[in-house]
Amino acid sequence: MPELPEVQTIASELNRKLKNKTIKSITVTGSKVVGIGPAVLSPKRTTAESTVAKFKKLLVGQKFLSVKRRAKLLIFDLSGPLSILSHLKMTGQYIFEDKKLRSKTGGKYRMLNKLTASLEQLPSKHTHLIFDLSGGSKLYFNDVRKFGYLKVVRDDEIDKVRELKEFGPEPLSKKFDYLKFSTNVKKFRQRKIKQVLMDSKVVAGIGNIYSDEILFHAKVRPTRMVASLSDKELLAIYKSIKPVLIKGIKAKGSSVGDFVRTDGSWGKMGKYHFVYGRKGQKCKRCGTIIEAVKINGRTGSFCPSCQK
Repeated sequence: MPELPEVQTIASELNRKLKNKTIKSITVTGSKVVGIGPAVLSPKRTTAESTVAKFKKLLVGQKFLSVKRRAKLLIFDLSGPLSILSHLKMTGQYIFEDKKLRSKTGGKYRMLNKLTASLEQLPSKHTHLIFDLSGGSKLYFNDVRKFGYLKVVRDDEIDKVRELKEFGPEPLSKKFDYLKFSTNVKKFRQRKIKQVLMDSKVVAGIGNIYSDEILFHAKVRPTRMVASLSDKELLAIYKSIKPVLIKGIKAKGSSVGDFVRTDGSWGKMGKYHFVYGRKGQKCKRCGTIIEAVKINGRTGSFCPSCQK
């Protein structure tokens, strides 16, 4: 699942590429990926078909003003009183194609499919929504597993939307201080620290990849119970969060699973991983073989020498 650095990469790139572009038409081939917030819908229930029709009616003619990130959620601000909330979930992708690129490819944009390591023409069988935009550009939403979504909400409804209400503090915010972090973490004394870091109610946007990397830099094993951590170790974890996430953003994310940037290229953070995905390889710092364990269904990778 794309985490904070990956979602921030998408948000930054789309903010630049979509700004002031008007939605001319929308093609939806997967009705499950679109939704409408309760404040926008009429009280009566709607069918999947009518939701798609209303989704299109609400958005066609609207102009993109900005694209922002909150935790792992994308927020598309539109010219009217509406916004789009979008979650990539496990395998969601946004690919932007401009007129210049399409003219170079003869109208057949192709991207590297990470699952098959082959070039795939868009739209593909995994393309569930296409925005046709002013200036001849297109925005594709692809999702192999179909867990991702786009939901239209009213601007005055955003603070009440369940997904946003449940998120904890933003780790890159100036307001994210050690006291707030340690207080939140210590509420879960009988849980493993990796689980707690991945809890979006504790810290927003950290998942499997970056929890491993943060704990490596803090020299703490992912299997440690919160109750066993000293204040010094908690502080080391806190101090490792921002540098690791910022490095991930600068490298344009980790292209593991299906994550690609908005031009179909891969993020480069993977080559900087110290432990994630490196089970059986030598630690870059001490040469010890990296180990991995299952923690609540997720894999936690660590160096048994560098991390205690």
